[in-house]
Amino acid sequence: MRNRLIWLGLGLLLVSWTPVRGQDEERIQKLFQDAVRVLGGEAYLNVTDMVSEGNYFMFDRKGNSSGLIKFNDYTKLPDKSRFELGNKKKERDVFVFNLEKNVGWILEGQKDTRDANPAEMEDFKKAVKHSIESIFRFRYKDPAVKLFYLGVSERDVKLETVRLLDSDNDEVTVYFDRMSKLPASIEYQVTDAKGIRSRESQEFSQWHVIQGVNTALRIDTFRNGRQHSQQFIIKITYNNALQDDFFSKPIPPK
Repeated sequence: MRNRLIWLGLGLLLVSWTPVRGQDEERIQKLFQDAVRVLGGEAYLNVTDMVSEGNYFMFDRKGNSSGLIKFNDYTKLPDKSRFELGNKKKERDVFVFNLEKNVGWILEGQKDTRDANPAEMEDFKKAVKHSIESIFRFRYKDPAVKLFYLGVSERDVKLETVRLLDSDNDEVTVYFDRMSKLPASIEYQVTDAKGIRSRESQEFSQWHVIQGVNTALRIDTFRNGRQHSQQFIIKITYNNALQDDFFSKPIPPK
């Protein structure tokens, strides 16, 4: 009798969870589909590359700012990047990564260009995996990625949350604005070369429609709750026909 009751209880539990999972799946798909629609729909999904420029701020552990640093960013989806940072053209730091060829280079000011080390390559791979571009264009539709509906956020009732979990047990939590339907922030954990884990998040704001694409012109990045960087985009263009050879080894300035 006891065993029969246990099996009956398990059966009732499975029956009670089945429709909830179905409802959760519908909620999740609607959240992403609504977000993609508000982000620009086909115009957003058809973006192949983006070129932007603006102002960048970095913060130390005490909250002190580096001051304004100019940046130029060149991204070719899904995995090529050239990021230039610095106020003087001949002293800029240049970071180039091309995951299609599994190569990366770093040019620091007027030093010789060096190959990105394994830790830097891994950091860039994680950055691609956790980027808003990757999540909303590719990852949420990947059958290998599990999606979990977490409901209304405890920290802010204006936000609704979904968690992504891949085969490497990498978790990303996406916060959706319940009014605008736009992604408000993305949160994830990273482990550095020393094995130290940290919680990172990106918050998106100051949305403007550019070339039919709803674009966040301000991105705030936090590490373990502290402000880590702040990015203000002044100008951005989409579908610039960037060639692959643009993401090759940078040459030091003369």
